[in-house]
Amino acid sequence: MNKDQTAIRLAGKLSRLTSSGKIQWVDAGALGPWGDWPGQVFKASFEDGVIAQIAEVPVPRSTIRSYYFGLAAGKPEIFEVFAEGYPIEPTDERLKLLASLRELYALALDSARGTWQKVERFEHLLERMA
Repeated sequence: MNKDQTAIRLAGKLSRLTSSGKIQWVDAGALGPWGDWPGQVFKASFEDGVIAQIAEVPVPRSTIRSYYFGLAAGKPEIFEVFAEGYPIEPTDERLKLLASLRELYALALDSARGTWQKVERFEHLLERMA
């Protein structure tokens, strides 16, 4: 299996576990810059000191966003960029990778900000008012 297929598979598993609340992501700040722009990064820690990281990086002078997914183990935390999510040469597999990383990033963002918990609290408030 190639690197992109592995990244798609891992991103899918992380997305499912994040959406079910089994993985909690934290805001790791703006790291970089990659190129001319910093990227917004979220990371999740696992057993044995393994860390997953997903970043969204704006492409300079464009509305396009690229996604970087990496894994690290041990100290110091040196992340291997496992997959880059904006395909220069778009193939079906690269576009699927982009979609997988975009979805993982959105779920990590929601997880770190507690978006769903806030929405549920608001919904309960509306139900009490009705």
